[in-house]
Amino acid sequence: MSIPVCAAVVLSIASMTAAAPAQADGGDQGGEVLSEINAMRAANGCGPVVANPQLTAAAERHAYDVLDNGAMSHTGSDGSSPVQRVTDAGYAPYAALGEVVFWGTGSSGSPEAAVSWWMNSPGHRANILKPGFTHIGIGFAGGGPSGTYWTQLFGA
Repeated sequence: MSIPVCAAVVLSIASMTAAAPAQADGGDQGGEVLSEINAMRAANGCGPVVANPQLTAAAERHAYDVLDNGAMSHTGSDGSSPVQRVTDAGYAPYAALGEVVFWGTGSSGSPEAAVSWWMNSPGHRANILKPGFTHIGIGFAGGGPSGTYWTQLFGA
């Protein structure tokens, strides 16, 4: 039996605005997650989030770090924080930032399972449904010892 694991962090930083939105990210699975996230936001009275290339780069960096190095937390194997990864990717300045990570094996690592898990966790749900978030980056890496790794970064 596989047990999915996830974690959430929200950071608020006083700043101005973020980079312009981009096309859907994370491949087909990332697009599926984006659609599900926006459906959950709409069902709860929140506006949609749009894919952002800088947040996507930072999310992918962390998803692959988890895959390659087992850094299963919000701290990267190099000691990086979500703030550092987002800043390194060029998403600045920003007013708010949130990161959600998840990993699971088999069907528990699917986009549907990840979104369901996040929505059933108060901290993750709060990140996903935060009305002020306008941008998202979705990182996906598969094939590691714990299966599939997801990182979502939300920003405004």
